[in-house]
Amino acid sequence: MLIGLGFFLLYQVFMYLWNFYSGPLDFLPDGKDTDVAGGCYQTYEWCKWTTRVPLSIYLICFIVFFGVAFPFVESPSAALYSEILGPRKQGNMQGLFSLGGSLAPVIGSLTSTALFQATGFRYVMVYQAGILVIGAILIAVFYRRLVPLKLKSIKSN
Repeated sequence: MLIGLGFFLLYQVFMYLWNFYSGPLDFLPDGKDTDVAGGCYQTYEWCKWTTRVPLSIYLICFIVFFGVAFPFVESPSAALYSEILGPRKQGNMQGLFSLGGSLAPVIGSLTSTALFQATGFRYVMVYQAGILVIGAILIAVFYRRLVPLKLKSIKSN
């Protein structure tokens, strides 16, 4: 899983709006929508100093880093969780695990959207990278505890 989180973090690093990327973003012409013209709304002040990620870097990072990261995180996390639980109430606990996995994108989307509207894309990337770093640190700290449950057998005399 740390490999997958590492690839997700690499995506954040390459997609960060570095100063050496071209920019600033173009504003939308009056009366046009983003679907037609592309660009940035006049109401967003941060568009004046925001650079744009080159399309080639975006495509390569999206395909390669996400293509590698998701298989290293999605399936192993559910399997590891199941192994750690052992022969307990798997249905209830997997349901809670799924609930957490469903609520996280909702909460993340709401906070990222509010942050994006206020400050632009740069701090959204920092926010997401921070969450990835916290997750990687937690996995590293609790790594020795992420083992399958072993039940002790009761010996009868």
